[in-house]
Amino acid sequence: MQKIRLNSLIFRSGSGQYLVIVLFAVLALCGSLRAEVTDESETATEELPTILVTGTRITKEPIYQPYAFYRTTDKELGERIGRTVLDRLNYGPGIFVQRTAPNQASPFIRGLTGEQTLLMIDGIRFSHAMMRPGPNQYSALIPGVSVHALDAILGSSSTVNGSDGLTGALDYQLAPAGRGVTSIALPWVESRVDSGNGGTLRLGIDGMMDDWAHSIEFSGSMFHDRVGGEDFRNRVFAENKDAYNEIPNTAYDELAGGLRLAYFGLDKHLLEMDAGHTRQLDAPRPGGYAENSGKTDRLYRYFDPQEFSYLHLRDQWRMRGLIVDQLQTTFWWHQFGEKQFRSSIRDSGTDSERIRRREYNDTLNAYGADMQVTTLLGSEEQHELTWGGTFIYEMTDNNYSEFRTPSGIIDPSLLSPHNPEDWPNKTSVPDGSIYMSLGFFAQDDWQITSVISLLAGARYSRYDWSFGDVDGGADDVTGSLRGIWDMTDYHHIFAGVSKGLRAPNLNNLAGAVDRGSSGQPATGNPDLEPEISYTYEAGWKWQKDRNSIAFTAFKTDIVDLIQRDFSLAEPEFTNVEGADISGLESVWDYGVELGEIHRLALVGAASLVDATKKIPIEAGNTIEDNISRANRMYGRIGLKYEQDRNWWWLTQFRWHDDYNKVSTHPSDADADDIRLTVAGNPDGSMPGYIVFDVMCGWRSDEGNHHIGFFIENIADKTYREPGTGTDGVGRSIGITSGFRL
Repeated sequence: MQKIRLNSLIFRSGSGQYLVIVLFAVLALCGSLRAEVTDESETATEELPTILVTGTRITKEPIYQPYAFYRTTDKELGERIGRTVLDRLNYGPGIFVQRTAPNQASPFIRGLTGEQTLLMIDGIRFSHAMMRPGPNQYSALIPGVSVHALDAILGSSSTVNGSDGLTGALDYQLAPAGRGVTSIALPWVESRVDSGNGGTLRLGIDGMMDDWAHSIEFSGSMFHDRVGGEDFRNRVFAENKDAYNEIPNTAYDELAGGLRLAYFGLDKHLLEMDAGHTRQLDAPRPGGYAENSGKTDRLYRYFDPQEFSYLHLRDQWRMRGLIVDQLQTTFWWHQFGEKQFRSSIRDSGTDSERIRRREYNDTLNAYGADMQVTTLLGSEEQHELTWGGTFIYEMTDNNYSEFRTPSGIIDPSLLSPHNPEDWPNKTSVPDGSIYMSLGFFAQDDWQITSVISLLAGARYSRYDWSFGDVDGGADDVTGSLRGIWDMTDYHHIFAGVSKGLRAPNLNNLAGAVDRGSSGQPATGNPDLEPEISYTYEAGWKWQKDRNSIAFTAFKTDIVDLIQRDFSLAEPEFTNVEGADISGLESVWDYGVELGEIHRLALVGAASLVDATKKIPIEAGNTIEDNISRANRMYGRIGLKYEQDRNWWWLTQFRWHDDYNKVSTHPSDADADDIRLTVAGNPDGSMPGYIVFDVMCGWRSDEGNHHIGFFIENIADKTYREPGTGTDGVGRSIGITSGFRL
């Protein structure tokens, strides 16, 4: 496709070029509207009542909660490298993002990812019963255009949220309806365009009419094939790889939209409605292509489309009664859908070569209800008792079809249906599978003294599933005890112990999931036991004015860890003996004031995770192996200069140590994963790297207007984040901007 060069910035005609044209058109429209808006309406914003929800069910600021709790606002995310909000959270503390495909994203939280961590959207469970084990794509489907902040809550979250979250949770906080605007309607537009990826355009309208606050927003992303570093062609396996200007099979498009309403007209009630949809189009998974994997029998593997839709209804009733002071009721519907297409040359290298094409069409609907009651007890409300329950019903719709050419023929025009009568037995999980969750919880936030508080809680959880001829279930009681000591107004020490739970989901029980595009699936096992975790942690937080430092040490022991065992003649999911995970994490923003308007600060984060698992062998003994992709040391460190809080400039290094503690047991060896071996060594180990970035920008006093400029990977280094499907972006020049009336 033809490219247009503007100085050193590259845009693809048909993607970034059109994005810029649309951006200028929207800015022109906003400019004409602005001329008609009075000065009073330009600043018509205020703090409106909102329902504040967190993944901990505590509304205190993160600094006062007895967790390693890190909140990153949309403003902070906007000043970082990365094309999506999750990319900008990467490199800690405690969070590392792996992308099997560029359109996918899977956060590693203290060494675990996928189904073993918990994803939430506005305090509501986002993780679902058909989540794939290991790295998966789902977190990339949460519409970033609606996100106001990202909460990383490290440590077990099972006490109030049930299954998953063995090492932590990630909660995507949606912006409040209206975003504080009190005028009828004020439009806004934001954009991010860079030469290495492509661009994103976001636009919306916020406002308030009578007792209604409203927000409506849309976003469109057009990402061309990623521009790699100077040596990226060394990992392209096409015959004409020297002709490639970009990493093949890394382009995709994404559309998203959201609508939020809040009603303030009822006495003691606040009602909210949130709805949204994300749709990814023509999204390849590079490991399914010969150019990226080096396996000549792989023709393609792509998703078209991947989708997520949601509807949330929430009522907060502040009754201030004898037993119930506040009742919060939430109902929701989530739908996940994907169509996946795979094609390969079967029996490659023999006289019976032929093309095999497989098509998967999967949908999961989740319906949920949550009741949260707050009761204030004791003098001066020493006790804040939170109790309630959650019910979730999930059902799948799964279809499969397969096509093959005649033996010895590799002409795709001759594909025809192959064994249609066997198709119902080859779906991702059995069609019409059902998964139900029920939980009851209670936790007490006890302010023992003016400087010491204790948080204690327990939960009973029950999980039932049904697929094919199988009916099963599991239940357990989890709990936690945490405390925090406010040593001074600025120093806080916390510690805690907790028991976590992860019930096996439908993919574990009845699915068929391969690993690293190996093509060899591990099948579900209906006899699996839940995973149980015990976490011990302690940390220190310091915050004064704009300066902050935090440090945490943790240890997590997991019993009955669920893993895929590829050493069996027929690979399946099994419970191994257990796992031990320990580590350290730290984050800092420490600066000095240079005069009245200047500040120079050292910013960054660092994380270390060490993780092993115990695998049972004959005679009741066990052997120890590393957990795949869990052992990491990584972070970012930078120097940030600010002038009068309007102008800012940041230089930073992002780094990852060698990934050399690989998984070696045949049950889950890294040597079988092309995501590791293409860019690393035959055993799956990978080299470390350091990437240098520069960013700068300006923001208005009110925060309504901003513009930024960045150069990512200045040295044009070729590197790959461990476990990711393709190399990172090479030298990339980009611009961000935002405008609100």
